[in-house]
Amino acid sequence: FVFCLPGSAGACRDGWDKVLAFELDSRHRPCSIAGQIPRLRGVCP
Repeated sequence: FVFCLPGSAGACRDGWDKVLAFELDSRHRPCSIAGQIPRLRGVCP
């Protein structure tokens, strides 16, 4: 996976703190990218 973030420090911090950190944590509910990885691996070897 490739994640693109804006160049400014504040925007990067917001992107990580408010979006990516939750998406990469499989414990986050109701859904996260981390929880979908096994399914995606089956579709894209």
